[in-house]
Amino acid sequence: MPVPRSGAAGSACNDFSIGIELEGTDATPYAPEQYGTLAGIVVELCRAYPTLSADAVVGHSDVAPGRKSDPGIAFDWPLLRSLVSYGLEVRPA
Repeated sequence: MPVPRSGAAGSACNDFSIGIELEGTDATPYAPEQYGTLAGIVVELCRAYPTLSADAVVGHSDVAPGRKSDPGIAFDWPLLRSLVSYGLEVRPA
């Protein structure tokens, strides 16, 4: 799966990360469909990049602290990680 390069200038993290945007706010819970879709994308990325794991997935706030706050306090990290782990176990590469 080819991953397009970002055109963002001045952001070295674009050289070693893949950004996925979700619609929402820091304090509003995300929809179950968003978690399901995101988990599916992460599962496929984990298959394409064997060194990637569910535990390596972080938020914008982790790579740009103080500058970015998303996905925010309402994001359910344990749910995402369990969905990704389940997806990798049910349909192994």
